[in-house]
Amino acid sequence: MRFFRCELHTHTTSSDGSMSPEELVDRAVECGYDAIVLTDHNTVAGVKRAISAGKNRGLTVIPGIEWTTFWGHFTVTGGTSDVLWRDITPQNVDAMIKRAQEKGDVVAVAHPKRMGFPLCSGCHCDYDPCKIKGANNYEVWSHYYPNEGVAARQQREQWYSLLSEGLRIGAVYGYDWHRRDDVPPSYAYTYVGAESASEKDILSGLGRGTTYITVGVLADCAAVCEGREYPIGSVLPKGEAEISVLCERIEDYRSDKPDELTRAEIRTDKGVTSAPIRFGERIKVKTTFEKYCVVEIYGKRKREEQLLAITSAFYAGGICDDHGTRRSAGNRA
Repeated sequence: MRFFRCELHTHTTSSDGSMSPEELVDRAVECGYDAIVLTDHNTVAGVKRAISAGKNRGLTVIPGIEWTTFWGHFTVTGGTSDVLWRDITPQNVDAMIKRAQEKGDVVAVAHPKRMGFPLCSGCHCDYDPCKIKGANNYEVWSHYYPNEGVAARQQREQWYSLLSEGLRIGAVYGYDWHRRDDVPPSYAYTYVGAESASEKDILSGLGRGTTYITVGVLADCAAVCEGREYPIGSVLPKGEAEISVLCERIEDYRSDKPDELTRAEIRTDKGVTSAPIRFGERIKVKTTFEKYCVVEIYGKRKREEQLLAITSAFYAGGICDDHGTRRSAGNRA
């Protein structure tokens, strides 16, 4: 398994983007993505064109849609469900999420703490939090300057609160890509762990929560438990593990690159363990937890210390398959 650079939240002229499906694919190739998901607002009109262009350029394009409702947005990856945005209400949103998953799609809560009405109707997620807990993934970071600002802090806090409840919900980033961005402001990547960059394998990685989000840092993280190594998103046989972390720079990252790393934080429901870290040097940290374990990477960027990367969680106990991964993302432990 390796980690592939993906963008899971994109738009074209089929909704409110400024790039055609073909232009989006060309730009994604220029930017070094392995796979993208086309998630135009409430339409799949551009999907076939984007997939065709992707095949010509060697880029995996996965069909998707952004459910753009008056109470919140969701990116739905896979293109197999028959849920219509106009049928989603605050009363049935949990059932609609489940229906999409049963059809084979992966559902993520999109930019849940972004400013809503009157700037962007529905951008802020106003659904009852209990109704969206079944989602596979959560946009912990979104759009520009993803690791900064009030929305980023609130999204990260809410995601950790979901993990604390025993939910298994992955961390993803949404560029919410609408325009070419030749000189982009600060943005992030989602890296998805998979056997290949095919649609099937990327969907599988997203469903397992084998993901991390990053601003300019490649993160090689694993948990060793009872002599066996587990990837991000895995369910471990017990909540005792040695967490292994190795970081490198993303050399073709197009915004401000990190100057140096300062520390890794191993965050669990039992507390936080901090360890110094430098580029190119692997660290190993022992930890115990009852529900989850997340790795955060900090470093200096633009001469200020920032949070540079967040992994999805490792989980303690519960049902796991032969690879130690979640059978059903979004479910309780």
